[in-house]
Amino acid sequence: MDLKLNHWSGSLTGPVILAVLAVVLYAAFNFGLPQRYNSPDEAANAFFARRLSRGQSLTVPITPALLHPRSTVVVNNNLVPASFLGLPLIAGTLGWIFTINFLPYVTPLAALIGLLAFYFLLKELVDDRTALIGLVLLIFLPSFWYYHSRSFFHNGLFVDLFLLAVYASVRAVKTNQPRWFWLTGLAAGLALSFRTAEIFWLLAAGLIWFGWFRREINLKYVWYALAGGLIGLLPIFIGNYFIYGYPVSFGYAPEIALGRDLYQTASLLGQLILPFGFHPRVILNTIINYVILLNWWWFAPAAAGAVYLIYYWRTVPRLGKRLLILSLLMAVWLIVVYGSWWFNDNPDPTAVTLGTSYNRYFLPFYILALLPAAVMLARGLARQWGQLGVLTIVALYAALSVNLVWLDPIEGLGVIRQNIKRFETTSREVRALTPAPAVIVAGRTDKFFWPERAVIYELKTDNNFATVADLIKDHRPVYNFHATWRPLDLAAENVWLARHNLQLLPVQYGWQDFSLYQYKLRMN
Repeated sequence: MDLKLNHWSGSLTGPVILAVLAVVLYAAFNFGLPQRYNSPDEAANAFFARRLSRGQSLTVPITPALLHPRSTVVVNNNLVPASFLGLPLIAGTLGWIFTINFLPYVTPLAALIGLLAFYFLLKELVDDRTALIGLVLLIFLPSFWYYHSRSFFHNGLFVDLFLLAVYASVRAVKTNQPRWFWLTGLAAGLALSFRTAEIFWLLAAGLIWFGWFRREINLKYVWYALAGGLIGLLPIFIGNYFIYGYPVSFGYAPEIALGRDLYQTASLLGQLILPFGFHPRVILNTIINYVILLNWWWFAPAAAGAVYLIYYWRTVPRLGKRLLILSLLMAVWLIVVYGSWWFNDNPDPTAVTLGTSYNRYFLPFYILALLPAAVMLARGLARQWGQLGVLTIVALYAALSVNLVWLDPIEGLGVIRQNIKRFETTSREVRALTPAPAVIVAGRTDKFFWPERAVIYELKTDNNFATVADLIKDHRPVYNFHATWRPLDLAAENVWLARHNLQLLPVQYGWQDFSLYQYKLRMN
């Protein structure tokens, strides 16, 4: 049986065709969808990117400060992003150049960078066949596919540029040419603009990598890499300064910023390096669920490939050995840092799904773990029945990935498409019942109504309820989209609201388990 892999792998045409088809596959999720999103991160990133596409500022004046959805914060009475600035800045700029309709396709198109960088990396380290097999494995890697389809997460763009930086760094030490050092730094800097929180391990990996090869390379070229990194980060430094007041900010916690003073900077480093602490039991649970079980068809060849390369370690070139060691250190870092936090992205805290944050935070090591898998499968081609065996493994891998990415009943892309369409229908119906100046207390459904309506995520304090009363007095009606209260529960809620001189009246029932209520001032 001849799969003609030599023809497909020996020419660049085959890999490019596969990568382009992958982009179409990833982009298909966005075809015909309304501008509504399944997560607050996506909604916020899309909102700010659209503003920039229209030539507007990333900051939006807002009062009172309570009026903002999740994944945004209010700084100096301005609504601003609560996460990293890279996506709204870069995607928004591309939207300004190519029109706003281009925005949902920035991330799928960027997959070309990551896919081809991974292909050329394997080609540089091993050979054409291994590179082609690795490319196919990456195309169908569930988390890579999933987070390149959901366009407004940072992680897809981050890993694409990360892979470009890895490939460029390998070329840098092999050729000792300054352009590759520049590209390494530039790609790493741009990657960090999408996820600045990864700066510690990425910077450490770069220093270790070039330190290993200090005798073979011109060390002055490392300054080229550092300069390239600063150029890649410069737009983010400027954006952070004008939005948050400090050049370096760490996304979801913009109040954590380096550069205020030396004492505060030192005290914050511990929080930045291990923001969720160190919790071995949670880490073990994370490894079992998100490294082994959820993507077992990824884990099996990755683990088998790792064992294979350990057995044949003496035959692995020095460059490959060092990249694998760095990949292992990176994996340990990411698992310890992010695995120590128990994420509850899904309303069901026990659900183990592709949409849970671990899958996007672990993307760098999910990808690099395919290196040994690709080597093992490529060498297996030479054995009797090898081509049939490899084809069967790859076909099973792709089929199981399709099932998880699109057909998973909890957070597959098919279900998310249905949810988004339902969100849009609900949004239109509620907006028809509420005037434009209205404010909606929405909880986790804030993504249904914002930005067409001002939203409050939740009311926690007496001051929050005082703000609701002030809004009503200022002729801004306030509503609550809430899980439907039973009559006795609504009566109990109104007894509690009476202390704030408020009452809650039903407006309309009937959005599955939710209903719309309106806050009114009590008549004394």
